[in-house]
Amino acid sequence: MITYLLVLLGMVLNVAAQVALKFATQGSTTLALSDIIGEPVRFLLNPWFVTGLALYAISVLNWLIVLGRMELSVAYPLMSLGYILTLLIGAWLFHEPVTVVRVVGVLVIILGVVLITRPSGAAVHV
Repeated sequence: MITYLLVLLGMVLNVAAQVALKFATQGSTTLALSDIIGEPVRFLLNPWFVTGLALYAISVLNWLIVLGRMELSVAYPLMSLGYILTLLIGAWLFHEPVTVVRVVGVLVIILGVVLITRPSGAAVHV
């Protein structure tokens, strides 16, 4: 049970890091790699950027613990549930559209996670 909570923590940390990085890019509609490389201090002084990096660093440490306790082929698909949270937060904080296609995509992800995380050798009844 604790391992699944660690996976959940990792997912939340990754989503939070993405949200922080999105906030770091607010107002930059044409941001390119050359902008980041050309003005690294601007990003290094941006608290949202630093927060995003810190959250990723913590999530990597958490991920190491998860991988020591769970099969990679099960753990990694569980992380894809973060796409659901990202869709919801994107709609809430950034007013991104939640379309039928995106909702169907989320349902497909959920189905995939359910199928992948079933115990080995478990029969699938359709």
